[in-house]
Amino acid sequence: MSSQTGMRILRRILIFLIVALLLGGALLASSFTAKRIDVSAYPETNTFSGNTVPSPSSLPDVSISLIECGKMYSKASFVYRGGSWSEQYQSGMAAVIVRHPLGSFLFDAGFGTNVRQHAASMPWLMQKLANYDPETPVAEQLRNAATSAPQLSRAFISHSHWDHVSGLEDFPDLEVWLTREEADYVERLPSRELIKQLQPRLKLHPFELSGPPYENFDRSLDLYGDGSVVFVPLEGHTPGSMGMFVNLRSGKRYLFTGDLTWALEGIEIPAERPWMSRRLVDVDEEQVRRSIVRVHNLILKYPDLIVVPAHDRRVHDRVTRFPDWES
Repeated sequence: MSSQTGMRILRRILIFLIVALLLGGALLASSFTAKRIDVSAYPETNTFSGNTVPSPSSLPDVSISLIECGKMYSKASFVYRGGSWSEQYQSGMAAVIVRHPLGSFLFDAGFGTNVRQHAASMPWLMQKLANYDPETPVAEQLRNAATSAPQLSRAFISHSHWDHVSGLEDFPDLEVWLTREEADYVERLPSRELIKQLQPRLKLHPFELSGPPYENFDRSLDLYGDGSVVFVPLEGHTPGSMGMFVNLRSGKRYLFTGDLTWALEGIEIPAERPWMSRRLVDVDEEQVRRSIVRVHNLILKYPDLIVVPAHDRRVHDRVTRFPDWES
């Protein structure tokens, strides 16, 4: 082969690589552009054949309180498709306390005392793209509140990612309840995941969402059998992700959706995370879209329903903060 022929081949290879890089860059950039999920692709999510909330006056005296215990910062463009590249998004880390006559529990646990150590379990790229700011852990806030703090017997987790379980380390005596699908998923996780590191010290209790349809969900679990607290599946982000309805005597209804979306815009538009974020955190992208559309259809039917993504601090501001309570 002559030197001229060799140079021509090298030039062609170089041109091919440049074109491939440009195309790859264009595709990546396009994945951040605004795009609404096709709601019509999931007609089954708009079938409301299940139980709904009973009359508020028949509900028990249940109250909720939200505890902020940390923040993370990133660009809104990484939070949902169409988010601004110039807007800084403040992601809240929080736990919800539900107080019921039959017992009080945590829903998620936020950042714990050892969060700086725990953050090392984040994917490398996420560590580079987001900064975190610890605040007072849930356990410490409860200790400081003294008499206004309820006696907790257990915690439920929306899913098993590190920023939802970090605070569980500070509650070694609590039973930690998670869906059977999530427990099976945890067993398959590598040892570097925080939930795997904490597992020997946690009292994990898998349970089934084996109850009847609820609203437009095909199964549920009415925790106390009185309609006040109902868990529903929100699969996709992880196989066993779940949401929690809390129905109050005041007539207010909350749906805590975990990491189905990171911002309320994801539900309202509806819009998924951009491709890069999905690849980092979502197990089943198609199932995430289906779950998003299901909650989107809920808010169309119930405009007063307060949907609370686990990390949208703007929505957290609509929930009563500990040590105060909302009934």
